[in-house]
Amino acid sequence: MTESSANTGASPISTEAMLQRFLLISRAVAGQLDFQSLIQKVSEEVGFFLPHDHIDVCILTGDQDMHVAYEARLHTGWGEAPDPVPVSVSPIRSILRGEETFILTADAQCDERFHFVGAFSDPIFDARLRSRLHVPLQVEGKVIGALSYSCHARGVYEDSHVTIAQYVADLLSSYIHALHQGERARNAAIRQAEIHAHAEGLRAGALRLTEALEQERQRIGMDLHDQTLADLTRLNHSLRRLRSRPMIPGDALNQLTDDLEVSLQELRSIIEDARPSVLQLFGFDQGIEALLERAVASQPRSIDAYYSDTTGGAGNDLQETLQIALFRITQEAVNNAIKHADASRIDVALSLKSDNLCLSISDDGRGLPEEDADHLGGIENMRTRATLISADFSIAPCLRMPGTCVRVILPETATRSGAAAFDGKTEELDARIDC
Repeated sequence: MTESSANTGASPISTEAMLQRFLLISRAVAGQLDFQSLIQKVSEEVGFFLPHDHIDVCILTGDQDMHVAYEARLHTGWGEAPDPVPVSVSPIRSILRGEETFILTADAQCDERFHFVGAFSDPIFDARLRSRLHVPLQVEGKVIGALSYSCHARGVYEDSHVTIAQYVADLLSSYIHALHQGERARNAAIRQAEIHAHAEGLRAGALRLTEALEQERQRIGMDLHDQTLADLTRLNHSLRRLRSRPMIPGDALNQLTDDLEVSLQELRSIIEDARPSVLQLFGFDQGIEALLERAVASQPRSIDAYYSDTTGGAGNDLQETLQIALFRITQEAVNNAIKHADASRIDVALSLKSDNLCLSISDDGRGLPEEDADHLGGIENMRTRATLISADFSIAPCLRMPGTCVRVILPETATRSGAAAFDGKTEELDARIDC
């Protein structure tokens, strides 16, 4: 037998017993530091004189036009709502707005007060709630929420229960108000800390990218010196030798043409590494496919690389700054998989997760060695690029195969406006992002 059915129709409770119970409630909730623990303690103590199968505390938030609920006994859609719900759709909006001092009903499933157009009243039927009693929580005459009791049976509550329920609500109001203010202060402190950490992360990321840019410039210089300049010097010597001949044989010119074509191809490769122009010419999807083809073709061993896009081409619609950042992260992850993890298969996938754009790069390699300082720097560069476009970055072992999975989740807000924040920055910041 439930506590609610055990107490329904019980003999009247003495004043002394009720005062003792109020004292127990006060002691029970005094040490609670969160709403869920508080409402659980209230449910345990209040059943002595207020039968219930479900109890909840509803708290007004924001500018008093939203509310959240915390429940005990039964858990319903009211308490499971992920975000605050507008007061305008609450079945007890008249209480929350201060229009009524209490609501008492014998059967909430038939009571029209709970079932207006747009009302969030489905939990009444889902949880089979019928008898309901609601009283306001008030501090200094201002409504801050409501305390509600419900039973599966009809006609459980009487007028005498309203007075008792209001006594309990008055007892709890100060605790609830203090908890609510403390929670708001904690959330404000957390938001401030996140803003500060984000700003520090951007500054640290800009420094790392500046260093990476300088390293990239040095690498480009070395490539131009070791490849292009050496090829052009050799071609120049060949041309000088040919110029001294009275006649130039055709096969000599053919060899010069072949050597010049190789030099031009190497120069194109250096330029493409410096800035992925394929993104501008063909879009993100073809840019990633071209990246994979080049990465695989340059290796002596066989590597399978695949790219899938289930977003309908959302990557192609991103602003250039976002495309370049995601391209560079993919490039770094693919290079890591090939050069350090000895991967034989690489999967790059673009998908939508709850309206957020998700880019994943998975391989079947042996993972990244922790002692590899160069690799840790590469991971930090990927993480920094993700931070600068307000994306979440993670790197972890694959779930479906051995190896590593790099995942970047770009929020919907960032795809619409995140890159715009960078458009007005200096060319130096653009260079850092593109390095």
